[in-house]
Amino acid sequence: MPSAWDTFRAVHPLLTILDPDRDRDMVKSLIAKGEQGGFLPIFPAWNSYTAEMVGDHAGVIITDAYVKGIRGFDAEAAFRLMRKNATEQPGTVESYRNGQGRRPLDSYMKYGYIPLEDHVPNAFHGNEQVSRTLEYAYDDYVLSVLASALGHTADAETFAKRAENYLNVIDPETGFARGRHADGSWDSPFDPAATYTYITESTPFVYTFFVLQDIPGLIEAVHGREAFVKKLDALFDGGYYDHGNEPSHHIAYLYDDAGVPAKTQLHVHDVMSKQYRNSNDGLAGNDDAGQMSAWYVMSALGFYAVTPGTPRYSIGTPRFDDLP
Repeated sequence: MPSAWDTFRAVHPLLTILDPDRDRDMVKSLIAKGEQGGFLPIFPAWNSYTAEMVGDHAGVIITDAYVKGIRGFDAEAAFRLMRKNATEQPGTVESYRNGQGRRPLDSYMKYGYIPLEDHVPNAFHGNEQVSRTLEYAYDDYVLSVLASALGHTADAETFAKRAENYLNVIDPETGFARGRHADGSWDSPFDPAATYTYITESTPFVYTFFVLQDIPGLIEAVHGREAFVKKLDALFDGGYYDHGNEPSHHIAYLYDDAGVPAKTQLHVHDVMSKQYRNSNDGLAGNDDAGQMSAWYVMSALGFYAVTPGTPRYSIGTPRFDDLP
């Protein structure tokens, strides 16, 4: 099961609908790998751990299956492994280099964000501190969801609080995700449309919207609903939306949360019509283990799971008048 950084977004939410048995078996494989290797994999590939990509999304895949009613796997074992990933570093440097555990967990827990001074050595991608912070905050939220479902109240409260760490890398002055130093100061100079080593394969303009767990909180953090809609408009109008890479995939659906669903419908329809073609080069980017295709399937059906790990869907624009 490779490419979890990609597939947690739409592949697994789609499988929970179309092929729940297969999704369950993948969840069981993740748990087995965690039990045998000591940690849930961050980015499993070639039947092994790897240090590639950011986030800790195996737990998202597991929780998404659980909250959507899929059973037949050991949820308590999964919770223990998810909690271990979120609280413990591997005991040896070799294990860490091999891709076990979250990259700079110590910094994340100390500061509530990963400062620019921590360059994240022994990772396939160095740095990327802001993206890691945002993704770990979301992973912490999903862990709190499973903890609550299983009756682990104290852990649910702890990780729900940690899920608010995203606020520590949203600059209140500019309203954008931004690199931050250990002393609390913001990286400068700053252009939200520029590329920085603290952002994964994207820009601050795009990654500002990776707060899947608390969209109302994000709207408030970027100065309210009107400013949020203007920021979304600027992203699309300025050509900063990049459907060829996964960090953009949920963004068109955020207009729903801002009370402007017609703009979700407009942009989703535009992406489906212009970014997908019936040809050899018909995808906007690498299919990434099915993520690019799964986005299209869900969007063509008229809905999308913006926040995997919850039973919540955002409404888009279906391409079918009826389903058989």
